[in-house]
Amino acid sequence: MYDSAGNIHIHTRYSDGSGSIPEIARSAERAGLDFIIITDHHHLRGRPEEGYHGKVLVIVGCEFNTERNHYLGIDIEQEVAGNDDHPQEVIDGVHGRGGIGFLAHPFEIGSPVYKQGKTYPWTDWEVTGFTGMDIWSYLSQWRDNVSGIAKGIYLYFNPHHAFRRGPLDASLQKWDELLQQRMVVGIGCSDAHAIKINLGPWKPVISDYYTCFRCINTHLLLKEPLSGEFKKDKEAVIQALRAGRCFVGYDFFKNSKGFCFEAHHHGQIIHMGERAPAADTVLKVFTPAKARVVLVRNGKPYLESTGRTHRFAQLRPGVYRVEVRHRHGLGYRAWIYSNPIYLD
Repeated sequence: MYDSAGNIHIHTRYSDGSGSIPEIARSAERAGLDFIIITDHHHLRGRPEEGYHGKVLVIVGCEFNTERNHYLGIDIEQEVAGNDDHPQEVIDGVHGRGGIGFLAHPFEIGSPVYKQGKTYPWTDWEVTGFTGMDIWSYLSQWRDNVSGIAKGIYLYFNPHHAFRRGPLDASLQKWDELLQQRMVVGIGCSDAHAIKINLGPWKPVISDYYTCFRCINTHLLLKEPLSGEFKKDKEAVIQALRAGRCFVGYDFFKNSKGFCFEAHHHGQIIHMGERAPAADTVLKVFTPAKARVVLVRNGKPYLESTGRTHRFAQLRPGVYRVEVRHRHGLGYRAWIYSNPIYLD
């Protein structure tokens, strides 16, 4: 498998972002990404600009809904009517057009500095048919940590403080709950806008593209390396996202490229998003640097290992995923979150 790193959920000048698609692609290339997925609000105006920009594959999707139940539709050629109160209609619309879709920033805490704590959460958990959910969102989590003006200034210069412990507990708990019912693909999102603020001589940019592209990324495991052919490579990206052959990495301090989580059963390799018999199956993990690995079974920590190569055997049936933390300063910080492997 070939690891392709990308950033999902990005806004351009076509909605409320500040950058053009070529400008954003250049930032992504500078950050070392292989692909980006643009999701402007309510429309697909950027679709004519899909394709390769330099070495970066640009795919254009859409973010639907306004006040709540934001949904990312990818691989669709026509917009879907938004519906905040009945998001199932949006999910069905994306699915009916052959696309895949993800619940965006489903849990938010809010900040008193931003519209008196306003949030845009996912509220309807009776919906079905979505591909997956955003388990770790840059802009939401950064904003939620801004408890006041002083904290906001601190986080502007040290944004990584907001992510040291990993995704919100509520997001991981809901994801684990859903995984007991069916495969729900977990992705990381930036929700990058590059919001420009005018404070006299100081003109800060919130969630600037380059910073976002170096932090929470989604890594896809592809059967072949990206070829440079747009249609072929776009299909490979969509297939990997649909299947859940991906993991989320916080790449700023240590790049997670090369991480591997597989099941081995009598010479057969089973990848994330797939199923294997529990009997005689070994789960293997490789981390690009020495790290602390927690094997999570059915939503609860099950086994731990420290190092670069990790092996877990004699396992019971269950839904297994991996959380990885790397050494940073005097402790450990959140690094990698895998998608699950099901052992039957």
